[in-house]
Amino acid sequence: MKISELLTKGYELLKEENIESYMIDAQLLLCKVLNVEKLFIMMNRDLDIESEKVEEYLNLLKLRKSKMPIKYILGVSEFMGLEFIVKEGVLIPRPDTEVLVEEAISIINKNRFTKVCDLCCGSGAIGISIAHYTKALEVYLYDISEVALEVTANNINKLMVGDIAKVYKSDLLSRAIDEKAAFNMIVSNPPYIRTSVIPTLMKDVRDFEPYIALWGGEDGLDFYRTITSQSIQVLEAGGYLAFEIGHDQNQEVEEILRSEGFINVYSLKDLSGNYRVVVGNLP
Repeated sequence: MKISELLTKGYELLKEENIESYMIDAQLLLCKVLNVEKLFIMMNRDLDIESEKVEEYLNLLKLRKSKMPIKYILGVSEFMGLEFIVKEGVLIPRPDTEVLVEEAISIINKNRFTKVCDLCCGSGAIGISIAHYTKALEVYLYDISEVALEVTANNINKLMVGDIAKVYKSDLLSRAIDEKAAFNMIVSNPPYIRTSVIPTLMKDVRDFEPYIALWGGEDGLDFYRTITSQSIQVLEAGGYLAFEIGHDQNQEVEEILRSEGFINVYSLKDLSGNYRVVVGNLP
């Protein structure tokens, strides 16, 4: 089949599943199979493609039809101008999270911090981005998931920050506490979806992204309470705690930080105007 025929087929299959991004998704999948840039398929629409590649492309279309996120199929996701490896078992980095990373980098640079923790690191996108853009640092990344540890380690190698960033298995901050670690800053995007909200999530998220990285307890605040309480044992005086939050959780998370003795607590909105980040620091 020709490239033009394959694209038309892809458009039809994905559109009938009401996938809004059907055109770009079909193009990206064909680019992946042929290992070419998008310009190539646009400029070579009459090129005949061998049957094995046609079969591979049709199989990827089936995955996307099932609502598997396109970035899991492609195996990569862009975040903070960097390309991260992703796979099922880790959350796909979202543009909203860049607000958290940009604020963390600003605080780190202003205070000349040298030791930062990325807790519940997933793909490592937060901690590795911080390591990439603030070179004079030690970044410790923690997660309990074996898949997350593997993906983060691969991303550390891919983005060549292995001299700055290290990843370790830990149940929240338990390892850091046991090892008497001391950080200037802890940054975390913990699970924060309420139990009642999980069934209402988009199929792409609900059926494919890891439940362990989504569910934050009955009220969505379990991890904020535990991490904030634990953080006092490993944050140095004047250290910062910065969270990503759900759009309607800023008041509750601010109160959790204040109740544990954090001062100068504030919230930030994302580009959509929703609250996305809560920050506080220890006296």
